[in-house]
Amino acid sequence: MKGIARIAGCLFVLVAQIAWAGTLTVTSPNNGDFLGRNNQIRFNIRESVVQVTVRATVTRDANPSERIQVERRFTPDGDGKITGDLQLNFNEGTPEGNYTIRVEAIEPNNPYNSETRNVVVDTKTPRFLEFNPINGSFVRGVVPIRVRLDEPNLKEWRVQIGSQDIPNNSGNQASFTVPWDTQNVIRDGTQTINVKVDDEANNSVTKSINVTLDRVAPAIQILAPTITPVNPGTDIPVAININDQFESSILQPGVTVQLRTMSGQFISHVARRGTRISGNVLQWTGRIRWQNNLPGQFKMVVTAVDRAGNRAATQEVVITIRGRGRR
Repeated sequence: MKGIARIAGCLFVLVAQIAWAGTLTVTSPNNGDFLGRNNQIRFNIRESVVQVTVRATVTRDANPSERIQVERRFTPDGDGKITGDLQLNFNEGTPEGNYTIRVEAIEPNNPYNSETRNVVVDTKTPRFLEFNPINGSFVRGVVPIRVRLDEPNLKEWRVQIGSQDIPNNSGNQASFTVPWDTQNVIRDGTQTINVKVDDEANNSVTKSINVTLDRVAPAIQILAPTITPVNPGTDIPVAININDQFESSILQPGVTVQLRTMSGQFISHVARRGTRISGNVLQWTGRIRWQNNLPGQFKMVVTAVDRAGNRAATQEVVITIRGRGRR
């Protein structure tokens, strides 16, 4: 009888071991999560006995015949526990959209539950459609940083100046404007605008734009003509230097040279012969063509604005024509 009892006990233990069910718990991803190019399926296994094969089958909802399968073997610790992950990678050619992930654990004589997750695959990096200011711009005052993005699953954008946050510098709209108040910057010169964009699948892109902060107005120097009376019937050479603190910050369209009466009425523009940039100086040359209707005394008025919008103090010189009375 004792022998029979011993055999029955062994059979009970054997049956219990065969019926002993392990448990699989997927901790990541969750239902509704977005997956990018590189992902991990994390899980916990309990009540395992020997080596366990964990397999994930990924099926595209729009076309169930499109599937990806990854698997890996795991060895439990002394308490029958496994904490592990499977690497699940996609590429830019992977169709985006809804997918179903089925995770199962396979161990001889130890059945497990399976778990399913419904996720969204997004492998495309966010794209900049518009960005202002452009690289190489000159700026001052309150600078509007305007951006338009192509990203349907936008998580967050963040704007920084020189790796530092500015007020109201984050959000999740596809089109946005962030005002950058440059009065908080101590020194003029090169500043870097960084805009980092992340989508829900952790695809990330950063756009860096270099601009020049310029808050100093240019200075105009009239080299010719002088105030010495000129003879009637002759053209009058004009030479002007416009100085600014940065090289190439003054361009020809920003310079205006006009003839005006002594009371300020417009007569004509001065014909430009050429411009030349030498360091931070724009050299402007031209000539005042002789006109029979020129008054005996008039003004040449010069204005200039640099690329950041700083306006120089207006300069003028009075020109007198010998032998003509004032009109």
